[in-house]
Amino acid sequence: MSVGGGRLSLAAKITLLAAATEAGALLVTIGIVGREHIDRPDIVALAAVFTVPVVIVYGLTRFLVARLTVPVISTYERLAAGDFAAELPPMTAGKDFLGLRDGFRAMADALERSLATIRSADRDRRRLFADLAHELATPTTTLLGIAAALRSGAGDRDRLLDHLEGESARLERLIADVRELAVLDDPALAMQFAPCDIGALATATVEKVRLASPTAGDMGCIAAATIVEVDAVRIEQILNNLLRNAVRHAAGKAIEVRVARVGAEAIIRVEDAGPGVPDDRLPDLGRRLLRVDPSRDRDTGGHGLGLSIVLAIAARHGGTVRFGRARIGGLAVEVRLPCNRALAAAST
Repeated sequence: MSVGGGRLSLAAKITLLAAATEAGALLVTIGIVGREHIDRPDIVALAAVFTVPVVIVYGLTRFLVARLTVPVISTYERLAAGDFAAELPPMTAGKDFLGLRDGFRAMADALERSLATIRSADRDRRRLFADLAHELATPTTTLLGIAAALRSGAGDRDRLLDHLEGESARLERLIADVRELAVLDDPALAMQFAPCDIGALATATVEKVRLASPTAGDMGCIAAATIVEVDAVRIEQILNNLLRNAVRHAAGKAIEVRVARVGAEAIIRVEDAGPGVPDDRLPDLGRRLLRVDPSRDRDTGGHGLGLSIVLAIAARHGGTVRFGRARIGGLAVEVRLPCNRALAAAST
């Protein structure tokens, strides 16, 4: 039966089956009538009679297969060329082909979604590289200028060394954050999940940031005991990034942190009383290397990766991040994490 594998057409296979059936019927007829009652001309006549249906079956099968396959192949070719609105031909509209049509439409929709995702990822990648090149250009140019000044002996040496140290630290921080994002984007990264009171974690983190930021304004924390299975190191990273971002933009004004459990979610909310972000720019927050206010220098505006890291960590926990207007006037960032570990695993 290997002959009937991939080398014979469907019409030929059906015809072979019909021919075998007809041959069997011919032999049965001869057996019933009796070999002694049938002479040679009768056998030839019977064979001819039984051959006619086989020929008809072959012709009809070829016709029907051609009528079906040619339009179907053409539809698949349109789909391969990017026409995701392509539909199977009308002759496949009957109930016998319902599964085929549903499967084709599901495949076309899945391909369209996948292509849209790939195109979006490619745009993000190209934009990220362009932004990264721009972000690296300023400290690189500054470092070259400092090196030239030191070599020529121009300017105050101690002041130049201070600038050199500051620019090197900013460059190091940028490289570390880019590396961190690359790690978080790796699906093979293992998260160290364990039960953690993120309320207590928030209280401790606020205290550490307050001690490290003597110029920060009033920093309050209202955190209920909220036990969630998370990677505590990563959640502390979320809190650190949000608090430092708030300190940087609040300009000495109040900052509030709240942690609570609402239904099946743990919510971390950080608000500041700073100038906030225009409503039309809120959807852009979290975009890598975005600085909402281009007039800010890198000392006050950062390099735009802190919120991207927050989004990446929340996503690895099956959570979400929302940006909005704070009750106290500035920016509010709300991180929602599923308390159910199974739901978190299903989301990632």
